[in-house]
Amino acid sequence: MDDKAGVAQRYFNRELSWLAFNRRVLEEAEDGAKPLLERTKFLAIVSSNLDEFVMVRLAELRGLARGEIPLERYVGEPKRDLVEVRAAMQRLVVDQYRCWNSQLRPALLAAGFQIVVAADWTDADRESLRKLYSDMLEPVLTPLAVDPTRPFPMLPNRGICVAVQLVPAAGGAPRNALIAVPGGNRVVALTAGSGRFALVEDVVMAFAEGLFPGYRISGRCLFRVTRDGSLDMDDDVTDGSDDQSTDLLSEIEQGLTNREQGQPVRLELVAGSEPGITAWLLGRMELDADEIVSIDGPLDLTALFALNERIGRDDLREPAMPALSYPPADEWEDPFARIRAGEFLLHHPFQAFQPVIDLVAAAAADPRVLAIKQTLYRVSGESPLVKSLIAAARAGKQVTVLIELKARFDEATNIRWARRLEDAGAHVIYGLVGYKVHAKLLMIIRRDDDGICRYVHLGTGNYNDKTARLYTDLSYFTANEAVGRDVAALFNMLTGYSRPPEFERLAVAPLNLRSSFNAWIRREAEHAKAGRPARIIAKFNSMVDQEICDELYAASQAGVQIDLIVRGMCILRPGVPGLSENIRVRSLVGRFLEHHRIYWFANKGEAKVTSRPVVAIASADWMSRNLDRRVECLVRIEDERLQERLENLLTICLEDNVQARVLAADGTYTRLQPGEDDPRPANERFRAEAASAAGTSIRRKQGAGFKPVRKPG
Repeated sequence: MDDKAGVAQRYFNRELSWLAFNRRVLEEAEDGAKPLLERTKFLAIVSSNLDEFVMVRLAELRGLARGEIPLERYVGEPKRDLVEVRAAMQRLVVDQYRCWNSQLRPALLAAGFQIVVAADWTDADRESLRKLYSDMLEPVLTPLAVDPTRPFPMLPNRGICVAVQLVPAAGGAPRNALIAVPGGNRVVALTAGSGRFALVEDVVMAFAEGLFPGYRISGRCLFRVTRDGSLDMDDDVTDGSDDQSTDLLSEIEQGLTNREQGQPVRLELVAGSEPGITAWLLGRMELDADEIVSIDGPLDLTALFALNERIGRDDLREPAMPALSYPPADEWEDPFARIRAGEFLLHHPFQAFQPVIDLVAAAAADPRVLAIKQTLYRVSGESPLVKSLIAAARAGKQVTVLIELKARFDEATNIRWARRLEDAGAHVIYGLVGYKVHAKLLMIIRRDDDGICRYVHLGTGNYNDKTARLYTDLSYFTANEAVGRDVAALFNMLTGYSRPPEFERLAVAPLNLRSSFNAWIRREAEHAKAGRPARIIAKFNSMVDQEICDELYAASQAGVQIDLIVRGMCILRPGVPGLSENIRVRSLVGRFLEHHRIYWFANKGEAKVTSRPVVAIASADWMSRNLDRRVECLVRIEDERLQERLENLLTICLEDNVQARVLAADGTYTRLQPGEDDPRPANERFRAEAASAAGTSIRRKQGAGFKPVRKPG
């Protein structure tokens, strides 16, 4: 067996695995048991996910196949893989639009809502849209001729455009031109009847002829180009001058401009487009025919996000699930006293993210607080956390913020906040040369009555008040001295020149996180070989690191029972005899984005030796980039109450029979089907667990009440 054949048998292709994840998202849109507007939301998410996949993963694979990118870390045959990935992506798009045309569009119509195509506009519709076009659209449209003196323009990345073929009224050869459709909200309410909408691009297409006096439009089509979205930075170490951070900031700003001008990698065309215009577009963009994606419906179904916002029907949505408030207001009035009284976990969005916001706000206003140090990766555009950091800096506190400028697709927001923080007097570190800082760390140094105390928050998710309502994540609050020493040492290493410390409770990439995982996995294997119970449970987002896969394969062969809860990509093949028969993989996809990372190792030592499981939360997945090319942080949780809570969360995931899909050795995912009397949806049980952990109670929901969970092992 050659090396490539062996790799194919041991690991799934990561791009195909990602597309399989997005197909699971599509299944949520196809699920007739879900409220209608939840289904349309999931269909929009499929489009949003595919855009990012094309800009990043497909663009990179295309570059590898063409020899434009070195094969340093790629395992596989790029040309063959590119053909398979494109075919799988096309199948996914066909199924996505089948869902729209045969399921969701008719269901919306039955509920009294529709996106009306131009052919179905009434005379009243056409007249009102003509006025909209004249008043609001035509003034901002620019017709773009293409001829020897006017080259093919740089069209906006992911923007919708109209291509037209023009015939001169006075006679002569046909000519081609382009119109870029204005960005922003594409959904327009029609005045004739409620619940009826049109799309802006259809309006532009219908009335475009007025932009070309003296010409008749003989052919037209809507299209959309997606470009390579990579943001290549020069990670070479500079001369260490004071201008280094300014240079990095300028380079990233230039990179953002270049991203919008990247090489085209996908051309989406509405089905039935005229072949002559199609061939012209392909030639001008230097694309191959297999890089066309034919669309049987509206281009870019992320427009359904805007449509959902226009429909005021709560009965077509999931019931509201207000976040539970914990700690109680009377305890959280003094957050520092509450944290010193006992460390605790919050499970978002079931428990509110507000305490994280409150903690930073309290630190900014507290005269006893001497310094605040925080990492920021993705923050919201109106982040209350960053506003509190700015207030703290203006109040004279030492504020140090390591803000990652290379957080993909959030660079512009981070640059804006970085400048405002600097203007306020904060010390701003623009990431590290060669590494992205993805760790989620907050440390507040306060002068208490008994001396200096470090208050620490570590999370599995970003410091983003918006996504904290949509993602499942964990927040850990502690004043533990060992954790405080570790976090302080890590910040010193990140912001200055210091040797990597010997961490007590943390494991940090790229220093010792990989070696820690390897050691914990191998220890379970040794326990299994000695005849002791051995088990690993891990929940995270993506599994694409071959070395960790190999460690798990070896542990499985030693007899370790392994359960992996992997939301997205997974290259590991479970259940293969002689390789991974003791490994089980499942994926949870549901109302919220499953984002938290929890790692659990049984660590059952010899009978006479007291041993406790290794239980940890982290910012890192089992991906090579997380373990080797990013700064990531894992913290071991040693409080028995918190360990038990994390074990319960894992067990809820393993017992889910509503949201869960199980991965087979051939790469297929099978959705579990609950019995009539025993549905165990993870999100409902998470909500109940959060209430129980906070010492509160909520009304049991019919058929989905919280059931006692069994501890792992």
